[in-house]
Amino acid sequence: MKMKRLTITKLIVISQSESRSLEVPFSKGLNIILGGNKTGKSSIIKSIFTTFGCECRRVEKDWTKIISTYILYFEYGIERYCIVREKRRFQLFQQDVPSQKHTCLIETNSFHEYSNMLMQIFGVNMPCVSSKGDTFNITPPLLFRFQYIDQDDGWNKIGDSFRNATYIKDWKKNTNKYVCGYLSDEYYILRSNILQATMEKDELKKEFTYNQNFVNRLNVSLKSAENMESPENIAAALAEMLATSEKLMNQRFDLNAKISSIENDIFIANHKLKIASSSIEEIHKDINFAMKQGDELICPVCGVHYHNGLPEQLNISSDFALAEKLVESLTSDISALENELSNNREEYKSLSVQLKQLEHSIQQSKQLLSYSSFYKNEGKQEIYESCLIQLDKLQRELDLKITSIALLDERVKNLLSKVRAKGIREKIEAYCRQIAEVIDIPKTFIKLRDFVQVIDKSGSDTPRLVYMYQTGLYLYNLNRMDSPFNFFVVDTPNQQGQDAANLKNIYQSLNYFLSDEGQVILGTERETGCEDKAAKVIKLTEKRRCLNQDHFSEHLQLLDILKKEAIRWVHDNHQELKGATD
Repeated sequence: MKMKRLTITKLIVISQSESRSLEVPFSKGLNIILGGNKTGKSSIIKSIFTTFGCECRRVEKDWTKIISTYILYFEYGIERYCIVREKRRFQLFQQDVPSQKHTCLIETNSFHEYSNMLMQIFGVNMPCVSSKGDTFNITPPLLFRFQYIDQDDGWNKIGDSFRNATYIKDWKKNTNKYVCGYLSDEYYILRSNILQATMEKDELKKEFTYNQNFVNRLNVSLKSAENMESPENIAAALAEMLATSEKLMNQRFDLNAKISSIENDIFIANHKLKIASSSIEEIHKDINFAMKQGDELICPVCGVHYHNGLPEQLNISSDFALAEKLVESLTSDISALENELSNNREEYKSLSVQLKQLEHSIQQSKQLLSYSSFYKNEGKQEIYESCLIQLDKLQRELDLKITSIALLDERVKNLLSKVRAKGIREKIEAYCRQIAEVIDIPKTFIKLRDFVQVIDKSGSDTPRLVYMYQTGLYLYNLNRMDSPFNFFVVDTPNQQGQDAANLKNIYQSLNYFLSDEGQVILGTERETGCEDKAAKVIKLTEKRRCLNQDHFSEHLQLLDILKKEAIRWVHDNHQELKGATD
């Protein structure tokens, strides 16, 4: 069986504002985009990933300003597909090659909806978790992070050319392991199966425990069935307990109302006491003031003259005595009310305890009545034996489920074994050594951590280490089964002052990219010496003029066809949703 390979066949970019477009065809094997600075080479390369939904860290503003539509054709296995991107809107089509008919698979403004459909095409299933805790399938910037060396940012770090990946938790560690096959689709399928089986096991365990408790109660009641009261007697006792319960609840309700009334009375009495106590203080001040004055006193507030003889002083003293008696009376009333409140609360608590105990007895009587009626109408021993058979069946199912989970766990352990990890790492290192030898990197520099090369060198060594590793990983993935990791994009190898010898060695390594089992797209400012061996050479000569009017009208016609198909899909999908909700 032929392995499924991802092959980019054509890129179309359209500028409606300039009435220009560009169509770039690609082939299997080595594709070279040859062009000097500002000829659009890097913009074309970045546009491939932009269409996929990967946001490159740096893109020419002039380019993004004028490009209104990106269209990317690709093959996966024997099927051909097409992605249309306009700003944040994605459309994904399947194309029938003989008829050239496009069938819309999805049209959406949701990046994750589009991404999920793309991952279905690739048969990729790697659950990811965002920093907010949301779960979704792997996205293109994570899937393709090792398939691109960006001219601007890709030569200093490995697999870090896209902006829209960092919101995913542990995105580096997990994708490292997935892209090299250590955490494969099989691993995630097994994890999903374990989760499902564990949930089923837990449900079986609950059912088993419930039935076991029922059988135990059945056994106990079976032994005492001869002495069991009749259903009529149990029902009568139950009715009496229910009546008592209702009476107690009414008493408790009345008592609760009484407690509320007493609490209100205490509140009012305390308020009166506060006022009376305040009056005593004021009267006491008046007495002291009057005793210190002569027969006539002047109000310090309004200046009015008042007699201050003995009768007037006696009246004030009388008011003071009355206020003191009022305070004493209120204090006594409050004390009595608080005692009454405490007694009522104790009684309320006692009633609550009685009701709780009675409720327990009622539940027991109801259960007993159920058992009694059950035994009256059914054969006791037969039912008990039937329950034992069902319990044994549940036990066998539970044992099988536990065994199944253990087998799945063992398969996961095998996938995550140190021996397997070592084997994968050694294979990647072997390909890295091949490239290192060609581009003159000491083999001692090869050091993988989490299956990724450690960049601990500086100067011209850094970009060459990046190139060595990502090239080695690409070659390693060519020998794996179905995967979308058989294409590789390299933009402008002449980075950080590579001398003529280093650059020549890098170009020499391009011979590893000639196999039509994979696809390499290389952007370069100068000829590599492999142009005659390459499957496709695209030459760009004019600065800032890579767009043209040659096929603009054809591209608009194609875009119109695709948009009509997308509208039809939206309409059909809407009708399906409407039918499901009707």
